[in-house]
Amino acid sequence: MKIDILPIGLYQENSYVLHDHGHVLFIDPGRYAKTIAEAVNRDETVDGILLTHGHEDHTGAADDLADMFETDIYMHENDLALTDPAYAKMAGYCAPVYHTVKPLSAKMKIGVFDIEVIETPGHTAGSVCFRYRNLLFTGDTLFASDIGRTDLYSGDEEEMMRSLQKFYALPHDLRVLPGHGPCSTIGLELQRNPYL
Repeated sequence: MKIDILPIGLYQENSYVLHDHGHVLFIDPGRYAKTIAEAVNRDETVDGILLTHGHEDHTGAADDLADMFETDIYMHENDLALTDPAYAKMAGYCAPVYHTVKPLSAKMKIGVFDIEVIETPGHTAGSVCFRYRNLLFTGDTLFASDIGRTDLYSGDEEEMMRSLQKFYALPHDLRVLPGHGPCSTIGLELQRNPYL
């Protein structure tokens, strides 16, 4: 297993390219689809695109990558309004996604990847974290020593506080891969993150 972390775009959002046994997942491809696509080897198969939430700095390259690799896009249904071409421009930090976005379920098999989806509303109504083996992609829910803001469209501070409680039950050595900034672990965040 290998992971490429590509901090790109205006907000230096971490776009992730997860490789395992000749297969690839894109997580939160924010901008510059060609740059992200360069991380995929010619002999690899792209199994899907996962979005932790619907903000444009996490979705901006999803359409282009779906076209390039003929693959599906997945996101929680509660964030569909943030990417729906008819509504996306009404909410801040949002942009349309024109491909059909498929819904998530708690346990998913996407290609060769067995993904656990942890619902963590707060930053947006449809925010989630994706767990794969010892990796936890936390989007804008959990950062190193910080959490995501809750004052944007569909954000909710009380929901965020409830979502944060879910991290206490996770293994301390689970690697945290956030939407912005450096990586961490659940154990480190339980020690030093003031919100935990």
